Amino acid sequence: MICLCESLNEEIYGERIAIIEDKSEIMRTFGLENEQWLHLWNIDNRILTLCYSSLDPEYDRFIVVYDYAFFCKDRDMKQAIIWHEIGHSQYPVLEGEINLHSETKCDELAFVKGCKPGLEKFLMLTYKMAKTLNNQLLLTMTKERIKALHLQYE
Repeated sequence: MICLCESLNEEIYGERIAIIEDKSEIMRTFGLENEQWLHLWNIDNRILTLCYSSLDPEYDRFIVVYDYAFFCKDRDMKQAIIWHEIGHSQYPVLEGEINLHSETKCDELAFVKGCKPGLEKFLMLTYKMAKTLNNQLLLTMTKERIKALHLQYE
């Protein structure tokens, strides 16, 4: 079930953006057959987010989250994820595509917008997930993203 959860302030974010909760879309996009995989692999669902251009004339884009209430629990991480996802409007990554440059540029936007603490939490959770899944590509990409964040801003 899709649930419109929040409309973001256009003056702050520069676009008309809504956050929606859609568990089935997150599960489908990330290749998870049922919710038990999240628990089994100890995946923090806040890092499983998507950003889509909107066909609804009221919004420019939608940020899709798995569990809105949980997504909002850590304000720092929420803001980092929002800014990272907004970055994808300039640095898109198509479904099924892997693009380290785009991900790094989106991280950079979140950092510039003052979200370093939340971004670090987000990247650490992504790194933990990559290790749990034994996904070498995700592990390497996340290490590079962490390295870029620290090297660029030290």
